[in-house]
Amino acid sequence: MSAGHEGESQVWGSISSLVGGPAVWGGIGYGLDRLLDTEVFLPVGVVVGFVTGFYIVYVKSQVDGGTPAVRTDTGDDAPS
Repeated sequence: MSAGHEGESQVWGSISSLVGGPAVWGGIGYGLDRLLDTEVFLPVGVVVGFVTGFYIVYVKSQVDGGTPAVRTDTGDDAPS
Protein backbone atom coordinates (compact mmCIF):
# COMPACT_ATOMS: atom_id res chain seq x y z
CA MET A 1 0.00 0.00 0.00
CA SER A 2 1.41 3.36 -0.94
CA ALA A 3 1.91 6.15 1.58
CA GLY A 4 -0.96 8.17 0.09
CA HIS A 5 -3.41 5.31 0.45
CA GLU A 6 -2.22 4.55 3.97
CA GLY A 7 -2.86 8.13 5.04
CA GLU A 8 -6.26 8.07 3.37
CA SER A 9 -7.08 4.87 5.22
CA GLN A 10 -6.16 6.50 8.55
CA VAL A 11 -8.37 9.50 7.79
CA TRP A 12 -11.37 7.32 6.95
CA GLY A 13 -10.75 5.26 10.09
CA SER A 14 -10.76 8.43 12.18
CA ILE A 15 -13.94 9.70 10.53
CA SER A 16 -15.70 6.40 11.10
CA SER A 17 -14.72 6.44 14.78
CA LEU A 18 -15.93 10.03 15.21
CA VAL A 19 -19.25 9.33 13.48
CA GLY A 20 -19.79 5.75 14.60
CA GLY A 21 -19.21 6.34 18.31
CA PRO A 22 -22.06 8.82 18.82
CA ALA A 23 -24.30 6.86 16.43
CA VAL A 24 -23.83 3.56 18.29
CA TRP A 25 -23.95 4.95 21.82
CA GLY A 26 -26.76 7.34 20.90
CA GLY A 27 -28.70 4.37 19.52
CA ILE A 28 -28.13 2.45 22.73
CA GLY A 29 -29.30 5.49 24.71
CA TYR A 30 -32.36 5.85 22.48
CA GLY A 31 -33.24 2.22 23.05
CA LEU A 32 -32.89 2.60 26.81
CA ASP A 33 -35.03 5.74 26.74
CA ARG A 34 -37.77 3.91 24.83
CA LEU A 35 -37.53 0.89 27.11
CA LEU A 36 -37.55 2.86 30.37
CA ASP A 37 -39.78 5.76 29.18
CA THR A 38 -37.15 8.41 30.01
CA GLU A 39 -35.38 11.17 28.08
CA VAL A 40 -31.91 11.13 29.60
CA PHE A 41 -30.02 8.22 28.01
CA LEU A 42 -29.95 9.49 24.41
CA PRO A 43 -27.95 12.67 25.20
CA VAL A 44 -25.73 10.76 27.63
CA GLY A 45 -25.11 8.10 24.98
CA VAL A 46 -24.20 10.70 22.35
CA VAL A 47 -21.73 12.39 24.72
CA VAL A 48 -20.20 9.04 25.69
CA GLY A 49 -19.92 8.21 21.98
CA PHE A 50 -18.12 11.49 21.20
CA VAL A 51 -15.69 11.03 24.08
CA THR A 52 -15.04 7.41 23.12
CA GLY A 53 -14.59 8.32 19.44
CA PHE A 54 -12.09 11.07 20.21
CA TYR A 55 -10.22 8.78 22.60
CA ILE A 56 -9.97 6.04 19.96
CA VAL A 57 -8.69 8.53 17.36
CA TYR A 58 -6.14 9.88 19.85
CA VAL A 59 -4.84 6.43 20.77
CA LYS A 60 -4.65 5.33 17.12
CA SER A 61 -2.74 8.49 16.20
CA GLN A 62 -0.24 7.86 18.98
CA VAL A 63 0.33 4.26 17.92
CA ASP A 64 0.18 4.67 14.12
CA GLY A 65 1.88 7.94 13.33
CA GLY A 66 2.76 9.94 16.38
CA THR A 67 4.85 9.32 19.42
CA PRO A 68 4.69 5.65 20.42
CA ALA A 69 2.25 4.97 23.23
CA VAL A 70 4.63 2.36 24.68
CA ARG A 71 8.39 2.68 24.85
CA THR A 72 9.99 0.05 22.70
CA ASP A 73 13.67 0.62 23.46
CA THR A 74 15.31 -1.45 26.16
CA GLY A 75 18.26 0.81 26.85
CA ASP A 76 20.80 -1.78 25.65
CA ASP A 77 22.33 0.66 23.19
CA ALA A 78 23.35 3.16 25.89
CA PRO A 79 27.06 4.01 25.97
CA SER A 80 28.98 2.33 28.76
